[in-house]
Amino acid sequence: MSNENLLVNVSENENIENPIEKISELAEKLDFIDVQILRKFYMTGKPFPNDTQPYCFPLLYKEMKTSNRLKIGMEALRKRINKLVKLKLLEKVKHSNPTSYKPIKEKVEFVRGVILKFFILNGLTKFL
Repeated sequence: MSNENLLVNVSENENIENPIEKISELAEKLDFIDVQILRKFYMTGKPFPNDTQPYCFPLLYKEMKTSNRLKIGMEALRKRINKLVKLKLLEKVKHSNPTSYKPIKEKVEFVRGVILKFFILNGLTKFL
């Protein structure tokens, strides 16, 4: 799937007129691995203010391989994360070494809505 077909304008400065429509549109276009990546950042299972989590890339890669048992290469994961950054669902931390990413605070509820909608659309609610 090309990035042009996946891009949905959800910038933080935009006043989203119909957020439910945007949530549904994104949930239909993302795949399981994309949603699992977003879950790592936006759904930690901990109470506020620890309900979101930034990650440095090597640690995220290790957790995705061991905890989530995803069979994905390092470069493939990096490309997926960069796609999520272009979609403005994640933010790359500037001048970080190793490269780090973080959730966008203004979009926490929106991204959680996308994740939930994805699981509902695919009949996977028991895995939430």
